[in-house]
Amino acid sequence: MSIASTEAIAGHTANSFADDLLWSPQPEPLPVGSGSREDRRRLAQAMREYWNQTNGERSVLVREEVAAAQTRQAGARAFWDAHKAAVKALWANRTAGRGRSTVADVPPVAEQWDPGNPSRPQEVSATAQGSRGVESPYRWRCPLFPDDHPAWPAWPKDRVQAGAGCPACRQLTRLADLPTLAAQYRGEQPVEEVAYGSHARVPWLCRTWAVDPATGLWHKAEHHFTGEVKSRALQQDSCLVCAGYLVDDTNSLQTWFPELADQLDDPDLDPSTMPTTTHNASRRTHATDQEKYARVPWQCRHGHRWEATVLNRVQGADCGQCSTAGISKEQVRLIAELAELFDLVPAQRPDPRLPSDVRDFACHRLALPPALKPAHWRYQDVEVDAVLRLPGTKVIVGVEYDGSYHHSSAVRESTRRRHEREKSDVLAQAGLLDLMVHVRVGDLEPLAGEHLLTVRVPERSSPYEQASAVAQALREHYTAHWPGLDDYLAGGTALGQNQADAYITAVWGQLAPPRAKRPKAEPKVRVLTATAPHADSWLTPVSEPYRRLDKPSEIVRDYHCRCDSAEIVTAVQSQVTYGTRTSCGCRKELASRRRRPSIDPEETKAVRAWAAHRGVEIGGMGRVPDRYTASYRLEAAGRSDLLSADGLLDEAPVAAWAQQEGHRLGVRNRVTSELWLNYAHRHLTLEAHSTEQP
Repeated sequence: MSIASTEAIAGHTANSFADDLLWSPQPEPLPVGSGSREDRRRLAQAMREYWNQTNGERSVLVREEVAAAQTRQAGARAFWDAHKAAVKALWANRTAGRGRSTVADVPPVAEQWDPGNPSRPQEVSATAQGSRGVESPYRWRCPLFPDDHPAWPAWPKDRVQAGAGCPACRQLTRLADLPTLAAQYRGEQPVEEVAYGSHARVPWLCRTWAVDPATGLWHKAEHHFTGEVKSRALQQDSCLVCAGYLVDDTNSLQTWFPELADQLDDPDLDPSTMPTTTHNASRRTHATDQEKYARVPWQCRHGHRWEATVLNRVQGADCGQCSTAGISKEQVRLIAELAELFDLVPAQRPDPRLPSDVRDFACHRLALPPALKPAHWRYQDVEVDAVLRLPGTKVIVGVEYDGSYHHSSAVRESTRRRHEREKSDVLAQAGLLDLMVHVRVGDLEPLAGEHLLTVRVPERSSPYEQASAVAQALREHYTAHWPGLDDYLAGGTALGQNQADAYITAVWGQLAPPRAKRPKAEPKVRVLTATAPHADSWLTPVSEPYRRLDKPSEIVRDYHCRCDSAEIVTAVQSQVTYGTRTSCGCRKELASRRRRPSIDPEETKAVRAWAAHRGVEIGGMGRVPDRYTASYRLEAAGRSDLLSADGLLDEAPVAAWAQQEGHRLGVRNRVTSELWLNYAHRHLTLEAHSTEQP
C-alpha cells in the first residue's frame, strides 16, 4: 500500500512562513459623508464586514487544509496497520530455524533498511535486541515520506515481531501542514514541531486593512493576539481583534469616537482599550444580579453627569438634560408667546447652553411628595412643558403641547388620556398646579378631567393664534382679566418669536436644519447571461452577449438568420428570447408580400351590420378583422356552437386546430388573419359534406 507524498515544507521555519503572510489587495475608499457619528458608525460597520469576509475566507482555507492533512494522516495509519499485519504474518510462517532468520527474510522490513547502516540486512538477525536504554545502531527509512521524515533508529526485533513503523507518521499532521495558519504563527517553537491539535496558547499575527475614520481610506494594520493552536486549526477560530473580542487602535472607542472618549467621567477607564460594538464588559454583581450591562459614567461639556453603556452612546444616545427628544420647536414657540402674557416660572436648573440674554423655555420637573406618588408610577418627578402664573393672582397653570404627530396613535393616545387625567389630579392635590391646560392640535379629541382644560387649535396655526386661544380659554375659565390681554388679542402680531429663535438656535444649533438630499441609487448592472432564442425564431446566436457601446444598458448579441441572407444580424437578446424579433427582417417582408384573402365588399357591410346588432365594436372604415368575418360566416351557417358567449371565435381552439393541421402560427404563437378564415372554411366544408351524405 502507498499514498502520495505531500509538498515538501519541512524546510519552512516560523520566519519563512511569516514572509508568506502578505496583505490582500487594498479595498476601495469609503465615502466619509459629513463625518457625523452616524457616518463613522457606517464606516466602522463596513470595516467589520470586510474583516468578517476575509476571516471567513481564511477559515474555509484552513478547513480544507485540515481535511487534506487528516486524509493524509488516515492514509498513513492505514498503510502502517497493513504493514504490521503483513510483517507479523510473514514472521509467523517463517521456515528458517530458531535464531537463523535475518532481516532479509522479512522483505517489507528489509526494503526500509537505511543504506548508511554498518551491516547488510542478510547479516543482521531478525531478533537482534540490545539492552534496555541502548539506542539501536540500525536505522530505517520511511517508505511514505522519505524526503520529509528522517531515518529513525530501531532494533530489528521491534520492527519484525512488534511490527513497529515510522514514529514521524504517528503524528503526521503538524502546524506546518496548514500554510494558512502557519503564516500567522508567531511562536518560538518551529512550526514543524507544533502539533495541529496542541492545546498550547501561542501568539498570532493577522495582517489586514483598517479604515481611517477621517478620510475613509484603508491602511495596513497588524492584529496581535494569543490563542490555542487546536481552536484555530480544528474550530477555525478567526482573528480575535477582527471578531471584536480584543481591542487595539483599529477598533477602539478612542479611534472611532474621540468626542465620546473625551466625555468619559472615570479616570480608570482607558478609551483606547474599550470596544464600540458591544455593551462593554458585564458588571453583574453576585449579590443582586440585577445589572445586565456595564453603565459607565459620562459628563457632557455643560457639566451634566449620567451613566450609559458604550454601545448606546455610539448609537446616538447623548446627555438627557441636553437632549431635545422631549421638546419640540412648536412647543418652544408657543411657550415663548405665552411668556409675553403670563408670568413664566423659570426652570429649577438654568440651562448652561443658553446665553445670559436668552430666556429658558425648557420643560419643568415637578417633584411629588413621596406619600402622593401613585404606586404604579415609575418616577417621582413629573414633567410639564411649561408652568405659568396668572398676572396679579396666585393661580399656577401648567401647559402641555399635544402635537398631532406624537398623539395620533389611537392605542397610545388612549393610554395617555388616562395618564394625563391622573397626573393633573395628583399635581392639584399636591398643590403644585391649579389647572393643567392641554393645547390639542388638529383633530385630537379633548381631554376631560376636574383639573383639566382642553384648548383645541387648528393644524398649522401660528404661535400667536395658539397663544390667543389659550389666553381666551383661561380668561373664560377664571373670569379674570389681566393688563395687556386685550391689546395683545387685538394686535394680531406675535411678540415672543425672537426669544424663541434665540432659544432654538442655542439648543438645536440652528433654526431649521437643511433637509438632506437622498443620494441617487446606482443603476444596477445587468449580468451578461446568454439566453436561448424563442422557439419560433429563425435566428441562431453566433457570439456571446455583450453591451452596446452607445447604450451600455442594452445587452445585444450577434445572430445568423436561416434565410438565404449570409449577413450577421445584431439584435437585443431579450427581444430574440421573448419572440419580439424572430428573423433578420425577412419574415416581415414575406408577410407584407403575401396577399391576404380577398373579402367581398358586400360581405364586409354585412359583417359590420351583424357586429352592430350584437353590440360588438369593430372600429371605423376599412377591412374588418378576419376574426369577425370568420365568426359571422359560422353564425350565418348555423354553427353558433363554435362561438363563445360574446359571439366571437376564441383564439385557443383555432390555435390548437392550426398546430394539429401543421399550420404555422404567428409571432408569440398568435393566430394570423389567414388562420381565422381557414378555420371557418374548414368547418363549413365539413358541415356541407356531412349534409350531402345520404
